[in-house]
Amino acid sequence: MSKGFRLFFLILFSTNIYAYDAVFYNGAAAPWYDRLIAMTLAGIVNRDSAKLYLSNVYETWSYNQTDEKWAEIYAQKGNVVFDTARTIPQLISKFSSYINGGISYDQNATYGNFTGQSFRWQAEYAVLIGGLTNRLPVTPQLAQLYGLQLIDSIFVDDPFNSDPSIWVTGKLDAPYHLWNLITGSSEERYLALVKWGINKLLPVCNPHKFYIREITDYAVRHKMFQVNLAGTDALDFNSLSTEKADLIEEILNYLQLKNENKIFHIYGWMRPEPLTQWFAHFGASFHETLMGNLSWHTSFPIEPREFIPKSYVDEDTVTLQNKHYLLFISSEGDASNWVMGFQSGAWLSSHRGINAVGWGWNFHLFNEAPFVAAYYYDSATPKDGFLSVTSPLGYAYPDLWSNNFLQNAVDSTRFLMDKFNVKNIYGYKHYAPGYSVMYRGKLIYNSFQFQKYADFQKAIDAKLTMIFDPMLPTQMHNTQYGALLFNHVNDGSFYGNASDLQAFANTILNNVKQKQKPGFILAGYQRFRQEEFSTRPSPSTSDISLSRLNTLVGYLKADPTVGNDIEIVTPELFSALLRKKLGLTSLSYENSQPADYILHQNYPNPFNPVTTIHYTVKNEGNVKIEIFNTLGELISIPVNEIKQPGTYELQIDGTKLSSGTYIYRLIAGEYASIKKMILLK
Repeated sequence: MSKGFRLFFLILFSTNIYAYDAVFYNGAAAPWYDRLIAMTLAGIVNRDSAKLYLSNVYETWSYNQTDEKWAEIYAQKGNVVFDTARTIPQLISKFSSYINGGISYDQNATYGNFTGQSFRWQAEYAVLIGGLTNRLPVTPQLAQLYGLQLIDSIFVDDPFNSDPSIWVTGKLDAPYHLWNLITGSSEERYLALVKWGINKLLPVCNPHKFYIREITDYAVRHKMFQVNLAGTDALDFNSLSTEKADLIEEILNYLQLKNENKIFHIYGWMRPEPLTQWFAHFGASFHETLMGNLSWHTSFPIEPREFIPKSYVDEDTVTLQNKHYLLFISSEGDASNWVMGFQSGAWLSSHRGINAVGWGWNFHLFNEAPFVAAYYYDSATPKDGFLSVTSPLGYAYPDLWSNNFLQNAVDSTRFLMDKFNVKNIYGYKHYAPGYSVMYRGKLIYNSFQFQKYADFQKAIDAKLTMIFDPMLPTQMHNTQYGALLFNHVNDGSFYGNASDLQAFANTILNNVKQKQKPGFILAGYQRFRQEEFSTRPSPSTSDISLSRLNTLVGYLKADPTVGNDIEIVTPELFSALLRKKLGLTSLSYENSQPADYILHQNYPNPFNPVTTIHYTVKNEGNVKIEIFNTLGELISIPVNEIKQPGTYELQIDGTKLSSGTYIYRLIAGEYASIKKMILLK
């Protein structure tokens, strides 16, 4: 293995080696209000460990067997023994000790931001308040039917900021609330509730995670604040009204203030989609999570393990030949519905492993859901290459983050890349109408700010960053900014039309024949889909199943002029061979001579129960790390020894510690630095 390669161990609770007991609920035939109750309950009971598995309550749209298949995998690989609850009364009975009562709502209070959307806004806020108070969303009739007590006001603690507790309503349908007194439109009524929520609920919600769009069990689990605000059009920024944008910006400003110099995370979905760039200016990373059951996936424990892709390549030993190297990458890897949905079912194909492909993943999600990560790593073949899309931190834009956030972003990104042993990234930014636009004082731009982006990629030691950018030539590498970039644009390789495979092959071959050997072509950034191709949801011309991909590769290799010189490769091999061609040496985080002592912010932060601290030692000598509580009492000294120059990592296990803020201090010679970390249980 190359010098820069290291094993990274994930320390979590150990899975019971015999059996893991949990409850299974299938909402396929249940009415919407029962599914809402089940989803809320899952978010509540799955906080500390996975207890309730939901099937067909809010399944990802991209593959309609997602919940069923994961249930099989948890039973087989996780030793889960499911006890089925068939009705809501059975669920309530099994988890009665977790339930304090109900939050009532008016089921007729509905609203939609755009054509085709209609959500029950009072029901969503009943879920939000219920998640903060361990209560279930119900109409008054359901409360009576299920035996759930309703009260006018409920006491809500603030577990995040130690702010004073507050009283909030337990009856959103009460006639005296402003949102019920307004006689105007449903939009006016809903926005009145949102404004109340920002003023009243936001300060006691999670300051590091925020949810936008239809609420889910994952939002409940992490006590996120939630709004369901969107524009009406995919690209028209003005379709998001000024009033809605003002409310979102108020939340963004609050979260930016609460997180100071740290990246925070937004989940859900945004419409218009390019406004995810707007979020980035405030220090956010975005994640598509329009799906249920994430509270289960992100709380299921695994044993300590290492994550090494089976496609790992030692770039010091690869052999560059006189060939054309082609790469196909699965799109949508940043999206949770694609990651959790088995890449729209494509991962389950019996044709996987025949030809090399690059699978894009969201490594923030992998870190949140380690069992899911372990499944993909274990079931991969050597021809299943792994890379990050669009950033290890999610749907993120490092060139838009201010300097205040950059060090935390670098630390957080390196943590994920080291942990999952992935060094190649596919990044893109291409949605602004008219190429660039200034939106509410923030630049939204089709191109990267190349120098700033390359500086970030160099800081995280990305080996290769592939981009889709109209400002650079296509199918060309670029090192002028200090990092290795490879661009493809406007040549049929980005969401290429795969409806006619021979025509698609001809497009790719045209690109190949313009290259000198050894040549490198990013042949397709495509939506990989299930083998049941005719029944796939939301079909697109860029969709391709693995069996059809194999047919496409056959067409490429059958070409009489260049076919024999074509090799389909993984992103790891593509990167290593390109670096060898360019004479680039392997740069290692550990082996670079440090210029100074550095104590990095722990990641994740807040954490439960494990976090990692990176620190850099400039000179040989004794290094000590001490941990204190907020009273100044010394809790532990996990490091006190002679260290050589280099960068190190320390894992802190908070299993035996109580929730709260802790101080950690690095002392090395005359250097001393302190930082705060937060344990949330």
